[in-house]
Amino acid sequence: MDLQLDHLVHFISDHPNKAVMEWKKLGYKAVMGGSHESWGTFNSLLYSSTSYIEFIAVENQTIAEQSDNPLIKQLITDLKNRDGIGQICFRTKDLVMMKEQLNKKGITTFPIFPGSRKRQDGSMIRWKMLFIKEKASFPFPFFIEWEQNDEDRFIELKALSVTDKKLENHSVKSVFIACYNAEKTAMEWTRLFDFPIINNNFVVNFSTKSIVLQCGSTELIFCESLNQEGIIHETLKSRGERPFFIQFQPMLFEKPISVFHSHYQ
Repeated sequence: MDLQLDHLVHFISDHPNKAVMEWKKLGYKAVMGGSHESWGTFNSLLYSSTSYIEFIAVENQTIAEQSDNPLIKQLITDLKNRDGIGQICFRTKDLVMMKEQLNKKGITTFPIFPGSRKRQDGSMIRWKMLFIKEKASFPFPFFIEWEQNDEDRFIELKALSVTDKKLENHSVKSVFIACYNAEKTAMEWTRLFDFPIINNNFVVNFSTKSIVLQCGSTELIFCESLNQEGIIHETLKSRGERPFFIQFQPMLFEKPISVFHSHYQ
């Protein structure tokens, strides 16, 4: 499967503009994205060279609660616990083929969802999404195919002045994921999505077990706490199995910074 990291979805209970202001304080430019009118949500965005962070919140509670979009259902559920990074989205050039490959592996998927968002200037951006039906303690990722090809899309984003020049040479190097059983979860993702294992059973200070998978230029680091303390344990206790730390290359900060209950560096 030819997959690349497209974006990470950070669920927040505040107005998405709060994320824009928070990143401004930290020295980086995030922008308001717009409204998903049929889902009752709106977002703001922090772009890097080939991917982005989406800060999504509920704009219309009634519409959001009635949405059949699995991502919006998860947003509603997760926000009952705490803000934080909740989902990972991978980009593909052929969503129909992706669906067929997953089905051949015995995985049931929802029908392909059309997606759209009204930008701040009133223009529309469109895409298609694929979600897996099977439930897992760490939610399976979802997949996106954009209406535009990658090159044209990033050229347009620059022309719209929504990207930060300081981030044009940065990319998401690592996504750290808190798990109850790192090996079991990582092996399942390897089987389903063909991500190779590049580091197995790596233990740091005898307190963390991690398994690293490679997705394009991004590492997915499945982390298991070996004691009852620390950020992994706290994430599992407050939000369950979820991503908790995003590391960029080059790094944005000397030390990890907490933003809406998840960490960035």
